[in-house]
Amino acid sequence: MKIAFVTPEAYPFAKTGGLADVSYSLPQALAHRDHDVLLIMPRYYRVDKNRFQLKQIPVPLGVPMGNGEKWAGIYYSNYVPNITALFIEHDNFFGRDGLYDDGYNAYADNGERFAFFCRAVLQALKVINFKPDIIHCNDWQTALVPVYLRTHYAHDEFYRSVSSVMVVHNVGYQGVFPAEMMQCAMIGWEYFHVGALEFYGQMNFLKGGIVFSDAVITVSRKYAQEIQRPEFGYDLAGVFASLGGRLYGIPNGVDYEKWDPQNDPRIPANFSSKKLSGKKKCKRYLQNRFNIQEIATVPLIGTVSRLTYQKGMDILVESLFILMKEHSCQFVIVGSGDGNLMWRFEELRKAFPDRVGIFWGYNEDLAHLVEAGADIYAMPSRYEPCGLNQMYSLRYGTVPVVHATGGLDDTIVDWFSNRERGTGFKCYDLSPGALAEVFSRVFEVYHNAEEWLKIVRRSMEVYYSWDEAAKEYEEVYRKLQLK
Repeated sequence: MKIAFVTPEAYPFAKTGGLADVSYSLPQALAHRDHDVLLIMPRYYRVDKNRFQLKQIPVPLGVPMGNGEKWAGIYYSNYVPNITALFIEHDNFFGRDGLYDDGYNAYADNGERFAFFCRAVLQALKVINFKPDIIHCNDWQTALVPVYLRTHYAHDEFYRSVSSVMVVHNVGYQGVFPAEMMQCAMIGWEYFHVGALEFYGQMNFLKGGIVFSDAVITVSRKYAQEIQRPEFGYDLAGVFASLGGRLYGIPNGVDYEKWDPQNDPRIPANFSSKKLSGKKKCKRYLQNRFNIQEIATVPLIGTVSRLTYQKGMDILVESLFILMKEHSCQFVIVGSGDGNLMWRFEELRKAFPDRVGIFWGYNEDLAHLVEAGADIYAMPSRYEPCGLNQMYSLRYGTVPVVHATGGLDDTIVDWFSNRERGTGFKCYDLSPGALAEVFSRVFEVYHNAEEWLKIVRRSMEVYYSWDEAAKEYEEVYRKLQLK
């Protein structure tokens, strides 16, 4: 099949989060299954033309917008093996340091920027004569592609029999803008109603993508169920519930070329499930790097996370105050986010300076070191569409403690419930006291060296490959083609 993979970000070109990693690994996995995959994204300033060997397609791209037409450039690159990447260039929209914000606030014209991008995608495919079987869209920034496909391009012969898939990575981000954006995006007011793009008097990009696409996919089976309930659906629960057989849940995979302790160049010592001595060295190195006591027998909890309400970091820090008083344990964190939460973690470090280590910001080397050197990985997200770090942790023998939600519930087998197959531990009541109690029980298991070793080795044998995920996407694509 010919697949146009549309995304607002992709590694290694431009990255703000996990979507960029997905937009690298999934197209690669699809290409390995003999599909012709074209990745399409904006040409932000950070996408260096020389480094990524961008070549211009010498045809101006006209994009209808507002009351007229805007012009864009088209570039392509074969920097990523087996994938052709296509870039839409427009200096006013994408010639900025940030992708979606200036580091503090979202760009005021994000609606116009990504409406333009979505329309430009469909124009560009015609210019380069790449007629896809499937247009695979990711998150709200690409969600108007299915809308345009079923409105402005509904009778375009080029797009006859082309199907669209809308992948929702996080329902919490929807792209909601004033109603006037309908006119700017050149979408008729007849589509501004509760069954299409209208959302409490505003225009909702993601809702449009969900309603107008041929299939909707979320990134775990549990999350596909959860978003049909009000507490997880962010006012779109009814829309998701109405999809019926058009809604699928497909878990993400892991790029084991980057995340495997046997050959990870970013960690001080490599190791495997059969030879774990390197993990002990990584723990010592991690303790030294974060200036905490070098004690081999103390359980070391680690996390790499944005400090947000969604990630449950407020619950985690309060549970750690309880744990640190009652148990001999250590904690390290790599991340940044909410200032109040950062302050609270600093208070934790002040209270226990030789047992708590902090790095504010993101550092790829430290992210790998935490996964390799910690004994336990904390991931108490209030909701988690899929999550990747719990899967990285399994591979590194860093036993996950997670809240039983979304992809965390799908990918971890709770040892408390199944001691023969357990790969981690689950918390079902997300409060500081309940999480502290779970950790206390985990520490008891940790100090049973024989049982802990079984869990570590079992978890390291778990394999969540992108090839398996690609097979499931392929099945959805084929169903659409048979309709």
